[in-house]
Amino acid sequence: MFSNRKTTTGKWLAYLGLWIFAAGLAFSEILGINGTPNLLEVASIPMIVMGLLLIITSNFFNKKRSKYIS
Repeated sequence: MFSNRKTTTGKWLAYLGLWIFAAGLAFSEILGINGTPNLLEVASIPMIVMGLLLIITSNFFNKKRSKYIS
């Protein structure tokens, strides 16, 4: 996912998407953590979706291949 074929922007989007997805998953009701504020439980689904969209978007930022492969 974070290989050398991605541009710097693609890597940033992938890392940011991974962290947002992980935060959304941590605050969701799936894990069953008690004591999380209601606001974070409500925001967990949009955070998961936004993280996935950032990871998918990062796939469009690839370096161009050169004609001569070294």
